[in-house]
Amino acid sequence: MIAIDPIPRPPKRRGALLLEVLLSIALFAGASAFALGAARSVFDALDRTKRQQEAVDIARSKMAELEAGLITVRDLRSEWTGEIGSYEPDLDFDAPGSGLRWMIEVQTFPSEFGGLNLVELTVTELTDQSSDDGGFVPMSFTLRQLMPPREAEVEAYQEDELLEGLPEGEP
Repeated sequence: MIAIDPIPRPPKRRGALLLEVLLSIALFAGASAFALGAARSVFDALDRTKRQQEAVDIARSKMAELEAGLITVRDLRSEWTGEIGSYEPDLDFDAPGSGLRWMIEVQTFPSEFGGLNLVELTVTELTDQSSDDGGFVPMSFTLRQLMPPREAEVEAYQEDELLEGLPEGEP
């Protein structure tokens, strides 16, 4: 007699379920790595933008202080202590985490516009991190503006040999 099995059985699939589980785990791990990489690049971009905005703010603040006469070019050329806004005499700038992260360089040039000097103010980030650390690059921003010189700040410019003998412009 031939026995007929009343319940049809699927063909035997040895290890197919294990392969499906391993494949789903691999896909999940790949998607997670991609998502973490994208999140890290977003946070790095936010950090760069924050540092760049801070450099722009410092440059604009110092240029406004120059324009208003609150500080002089000589003040910026001497060692800048890092204060922004109000003066804090008890702040120790040699202590770790003191906040001195920016260096200001200022240059003045005579301009072709009578009675105005070109003031170039460069703010550069000071850092202990090397560029081997994931591509970290210190931020820098240069602001240029024409300003009338104040009597106390008129610097002696060296005359160019080509300008000798030419009539001087009217003030």
